[in-house]
Amino acid sequence: MTPSGNDALSSGTPGGAPLSRRDEVLRSTVRLARLVFGAPASSIFLHDSVAGSLVLEATSDPQEDHLLGWEIPDYSGIAGWVFQSGEAVIADDLDNHPQFNREFAASTGLVPKTIIAAPLETAGSVFGIMEVLDPDLGSRGEAAVIELVSELARQCSAALAIVGDPSGPPAPHAAAAERLTTLVGELARSDDPAAERVLTSLEEIAAVLARGKG
Repeated sequence: MTPSGNDALSSGTPGGAPLSRRDEVLRSTVRLARLVFGAPASSIFLHDSVAGSLVLEATSDPQEDHLLGWEIPDYSGIAGWVFQSGEAVIADDLDNHPQFNREFAASTGLVPKTIIAAPLETAGSVFGIMEVLDPDLGSRGEAAVIELVSELARQCSAALAIVGDPSGPPAPHAAAAERLTTLVGELARSDDPAAERVLTSLEEIAAVLARGKG
């Protein structure tokens, strides 16, 4: 991501619409992380459990908003490493780091030498990652850096919970529910008699469940 000398927050999206409360939290968090660590860039990825990917949802430079929505597999890069482990990390000497996704970094316009990253989580479930690129660690020790980046991530997670972030951790079986919804739509459009029987069975199951809740 290209560094910017402008610390002012964008008043809205590229199309001019005001930022949502969720996006305000994300944008404020990455800007604060960049300022705290004197870094050229910071970003937040949120997990898409259906696609199995990490989606770039915020950058510290409004001029880089065109990158928003970019995805990487949730096991790829430093972000994927932190997502899978649930632990904050300091990753340096990235030229020789086996987890570093150089191709993705190059596509953003900034290939860092060091990344610090921490998970966003609630109730023990990781739903996103915050990264700071090429931080100025100064005289801070590793433990202090990890504590600071983790606290920033915790503050972001708490703020997202307060504003009711719709991109937080999905409810149990959310992916299965989405697949079932898609399947029902396909069955409803089918002329196959078997599809009609399946729909009838699903309706009967739904009626039984509704009676059980009543």
